[in-house]
Amino acid sequence: MWPSIVLVVTIIGIPFLIAVYISFLNLDQYTLRSWLHAPWVGLSNYISALTSGNVIGASALTSLGVSLAFSLLTTLLITPIGILAALTVNTQYRGRTLIRALYLIPYVMPGFVTALVWRMMFLNRTGLVDRFLAAIHVADINTYWLLGPNSFWAMVITDVWASWAFIYIMVLAGLQSIPQEVYEAAEVDGANSWQKLTRIVLPQLRPLLGLALLLSTLHHFNNFTLPFVLFGTPPPVQADVLPLNIYVSSFQSFDFGIGGAMSVITLILMLIPGFMYIRALRLGEATAS
Repeated sequence: MWPSIVLVVTIIGIPFLIAVYISFLNLDQYTLRSWLHAPWVGLSNYISALTSGNVIGASALTSLGVSLAFSLLTTLLITPIGILAALTVNTQYRGRTLIRALYLIPYVMPGFVTALVWRMMFLNRTGLVDRFLAAIHVADINTYWLLGPNSFWAMVITDVWASWAFIYIMVLAGLQSIPQEVYEAAEVDGANSWQKLTRIVLPQLRPLLGLALLLSTLHHFNNFTLPFVLFGTPPPVQADVLPLNIYVSSFQSFDFGIGGAMSVITLILMLIPGFMYIRALRLGEATAS
């Protein structure tokens, strides 16, 4: 295992320690050349990141709220879509293989391609979304999706379309592991389709679904490619997610100290749900035994 350990330490461990060290320095384009001797500022970067942020972006606290709302709302929307899609291809019928392949199209497309396509669809007046909504008299053709409050919803819609297939794959794998005899026994007992879903399928999928929801939420929380391509930099405040704010702070404002502080904050926040899930899983195993 030593080659793997050395590789992990080199690629993850050392950069992580450097990022933590940088977060306590007044490091910018002027002190970068001798960064080991940059002024030590203690927790000032963390305080500035949470209160003022950088000169062209929101504070880390504001971006944290955007990221939390984005990740939780997206996961909440894609979960029923993925479950329903998995249920439609769980039984044998003609053409099921083709439908399974079609379901995977959004998931296998590269993230930057998805963001570029939806960016063109959200263009003001000429985009497909504005023209369609205006044609059915739901919204004005001058609805601005890439600016202002609607930018958050544009990001959510794009990510829902791109990521619902992840829940579909996880749920379908769980459905395939449920023995057919369980369904047959339920039919003998007179259970209808809704009772099979709520009394048999969902209880057996609970551990797998919990893992899927956790991974999905963490992925959306840490999503950088989609908002970066969809809005550019600096993004609208309503779509200024934490990873994008870190990028703007570090590589456009050249305030590497605040960028490092935001990165450490992000890591801590992402560890919390993972720790809670592992603890709940261990408690469940202890209760079952």
